[in-house]
Amino acid sequence: MNLEEFRAEVARNGYTIPTLAAALGISKKKMYSHLAKENFTQAEISSMVKILNLDVNKIMIIFFADAVS
Repeated sequence: MNLEEFRAEVARNGYTIPTLAAALGISKKKMYSHLAKENFTQAEISSMVKILNLDVNKIMIIFFADAVS
């Protein structure tokens, strides 16, 4: 996971990590835990894609950076 690009995309869309967590319906603590472990569920990723309006290229850059390197 590319955390730098993820955080940039969150900010570009007018969110903070806590407000994105609220939009996802998870606690701020759980959100930070997921970020630390780089471990989101498929449903959470799907929701973030919609909330942040990510295109396929951004999805690959953010969530699959390690997988395609």
